[in-house]
Amino acid sequence: MDPLLSGADQAMVNAFTGGFRVAQIKQAISKALPEPGASAALESAQVVALAILVREQLYPIQFASIYRPYATVLPGPEYQPPPSVDRQIAAFLQRLPSLSGEAEAEAAAVAKVLSEPPKAASVPGAIGPLQAAPGELDPAALYSAAWKLAIATANQTGRTNAFRAAQEGAEQKAPHDGSGIVGSAGVAAGAIFLRDTMPIEQVLLLYEPFAAAFPYESLS
Repeated sequence: MDPLLSGADQAMVNAFTGGFRVAQIKQAISKALPEPGASAALESAQVVALAILVREQLYPIQFASIYRPYATVLPGPEYQPPPSVDRQIAAFLQRLPSLSGEAEAEAAAVAKVLSEPPKAASVPGAIGPLQAAPGELDPAALYSAAWKLAIATANQTGRTNAFRAAQEGAEQKAPHDGSGIVGSAGVAAGAIFLRDTMPIEQVLLLYEPFAAAFPYESLS
């Protein structure tokens, strides 16, 4: 968006990046989220606001991806309901074999962060490793909790067999070259299968490793 913003009204850009309005938003977010989540949420809100400012110059899929954090509570301009679950899974499976190069490396890197708990830092002279401070976000814990919810939801709705079929289909289609994304592909497909019964935020979290390569909104 940087080149587009260079041609936007500077006063409008300044309003979204600093000043009283941003201070108000920061104060409101801080009441609901601890750090570092509050800072990340503020930055996300600013990016989305700037995207709205130059929306007409962005491709629809670009804007949809940027706007994603707010799409479930504040549907974006020209919002269209997502296609059926079957169509989304078919589109995801179709794209998986084409995942290669930098896109595959990024997917693998994100999958690793989401699947492995952060290592505790050690400080010389300290007794044992330092633990995460209360209130800190743990991506791996959130990812694991979302996947456990998916499994429980599949069992509760009597859709376990179809859920597993979607998972196994994605694992077969994903690149088997040691990049480490096979299991994550199955997790993403399982989440897509339960899109109509799980909170969409959980679905998007489980899909996150593939969001840069082919945004969730492109599965139509």
